[in-house]
Amino acid sequence: MHIELRHLRYFLAVAEELNFTRAAERLHIAQPALSAQIRALESQVGCELFARTTRKVELTANGEMLLEDAREIVGRAESAVAKLQAASRGERGLLKVGFVAHGAGETGTEILRRFAEAFPSIETELVNASTLEALQRHVFDRVTDVAFVWLPLLYDLEVLPALSERKLVAMHPDHPLIRKPAVNGSDLIDEPIVAPWEYYPPEFLEAWFDPFRPAGRRPDDPHAVSIDECLSFVSRGVALFCVPESVSRFYSRPDVVFRPILDVAPAQVAIAWCAEVRNPAVTSFVETARAVLAEGGGDVASIQSTGS
Repeated sequence: MHIELRHLRYFLAVAEELNFTRAAERLHIAQPALSAQIRALESQVGCELFARTTRKVELTANGEMLLEDAREIVGRAESAVAKLQAASRGERGLLKVGFVAHGAGETGTEILRRFAEAFPSIETELVNASTLEALQRHVFDRVTDVAFVWLPLLYDLEVLPALSERKLVAMHPDHPLIRKPAVNGSDLIDEPIVAPWEYYPPEFLEAWFDPFRPAGRRPDDPHAVSIDECLSFVSRGVALFCVPESVSRFYSRPDVVFRPILDVAPAQVAIAWCAEVRNPAVTSFVETARAVLAEGGGDVASIQSTGS
């Protein structure tokens, strides 16, 4: 026996209307064709589903028995199709968002909030990366669908500029540079600087430290991975730590002070994703981010990709 879904839809229309003419109009088919389809269904199930007279149409006992199941089957089929269509439009599914430390600060938090509000049927999974390079590599390798990445760009990815902010230097409250409201790169040349030196590719070393570490890491520059670990060196007066400005808000502590670095390029964050979008939710996320960024103004600096 092979009953098609359309046969159940025809059955439901007649069962609910109890009138073949009205049911045919509802289904946008000719009444004789509908009658033929119902007869074919009755032939397949081996029993009459409707008692027909010239005056009225009624469900038989067998028809009543089929009614509840038919509604459930058709309803589940329509629900499944609706889910697939919503997923294909980027309105449903799972989106893996990569980040490190505090992501894109308040801007990133607002993008995530607005995305959850606009697309409640899309589950957002935040995936923390161990290093800035791994953050971008995870997008390139499709471990994550999209990510808030710190630039420069190391892989061939699509990017949407999200944030541009000053670079600051973190220091102990007793450090001599505390007397200056802002510092220059030259002030940092002879100072020990803590950073994840062993995990930074050359592009990051150049972008973050070239003005005061043109030859790279010095022997007295401590290595630390996390922001908290780096700040612990600062709080003990062992080294300085160069950070984007948002770190001073997200990681504020009484034993660390921050000063702007005047003559260096700003730190930049972008939303990155693969050019070939396989998860339609990426498009929805990027569109949400564009709307949030447009409302926040056009103060994001231009970004150039280095490729891979």
